[in-house]
Amino acid sequence: MRRGWIWIAILIIYCGAMAYYFLHQPAGQIPAALRGGPADPATFMTPEQIENAHRLATIGYLSYFISTPVEWGILIVLMTLGCSSWFRSLAERLTGWSLLRMAVYLLLLQLALYVIELPLDYYLHELNRSYGLTNQSASSWLLDIAKGFGVNMIISIPLYWLLYTAIKRSPRRWWLWGWAVSVPLTLFFTFIQPVVLAPIFNDFKPLQDQQLKQQILQLAGQANIPADQVYQVDKSKQTNALNAYVTGIGSTTRIVLWDTTLKKLNADEILFIMAHEMGHYVKHHVLWGTLWGIVESFIGFWLVFRLFHWIHRRWGSAIRARGPLDYAGLPVLLLLVSVLSFAASPLDNAISRMNEHSADAYAVELRGDPDAGIRAFQKLASVSLSDVNPPALVQFFLGTHPTLIQRIDYFQHSKGASKPAG
Repeated sequence: MRRGWIWIAILIIYCGAMAYYFLHQPAGQIPAALRGGPADPATFMTPEQIENAHRLATIGYLSYFISTPVEWGILIVLMTLGCSSWFRSLAERLTGWSLLRMAVYLLLLQLALYVIELPLDYYLHELNRSYGLTNQSASSWLLDIAKGFGVNMIISIPLYWLLYTAIKRSPRRWWLWGWAVSVPLTLFFTFIQPVVLAPIFNDFKPLQDQQLKQQILQLAGQANIPADQVYQVDKSKQTNALNAYVTGIGSTTRIVLWDTTLKKLNADEILFIMAHEMGHYVKHHVLWGTLWGIVESFIGFWLVFRLFHWIHRRWGSAIRARGPLDYAGLPVLLLLVSVLSFAASPLDNAISRMNEHSADAYAVELRGDPDAGIRAFQKLASVSLSDVNPPALVQFFLGTHPTLIQRIDYFQHSKGASKPAG
């Protein structure tokens, strides 16, 4: 009990430190050398937009950095209070078939986690609605939550059942079998998922603007991308943010534009964004990222294996699990994956930022129009109410892209960019 109170005190101190750090970040702060230039939000956003972006970002940062350790605490509490073991016992009473027992247990566990996390998720959704970042109704949002839950169950139940079967049959090598199964799944979710699962949540149709379609396909031809169709997707029913992407490989290659992007950007700005996305394809960033993910998951599975058995030996009674084969200890796996993913995020993000900068450079080279990139990213910031210069802590743990001021400044200094007026 005393140890529990110590951890609660540490969590309270941590939350206070995070609140102090983020609440004392000034709005619209950028390096002095960039003030008055195209990277300065004061030149393309209103004071109200800058203040709203700062407020939204602060809430988002706080929710992430506070909710993440709280979620870890929730998993621990579900075990130590006996909720997880109760879910397992109920599943055992209902059926003797191991796959069905896993299905019942996982359904109860995931429902509990969804219900616990739903209030914060709903608050953030309504916050985005109040700032005009989404027009999605609560019912539509909940429907997407339900779809995501269903897809998660369909995928998770057989995977966790296979994992626990491997733990039973190969106590010393189950992590290696788990990793081996994860490789084709990683390839599927990287290259096939956008074509198979994405349509569950949104409608894809051929791009209606034929002139823009031909321009994009011509650009794809310059980049040697094997695509003969461009798609638009109705993301406006969920968000007002802007995005576009090139996904898949070979026959599954797909060029996709969000309808919000089509509404908010001019043709030359869209072509620049597409050139950036094509840069990822041409430079094989997705492929190299997938290979890195496979290597990283090998290390991750081994670490999870070592820590999973250590936790069961050290705290098996505390988490109310009968041993490593007991489904009641599954939250240990979820906890370890979450903690290790968080620990690996700075390295993953650093690699991602290098790839994003490389794609920006490719877009400048392919299009020769960095001014269009400047305008596109200025609009992205103003429409999405983005924080153009997030705090260092945020960029370290969450920054998958260079900051917007870094990207706009890079375009500004690229060959052919216009100088700021005055």
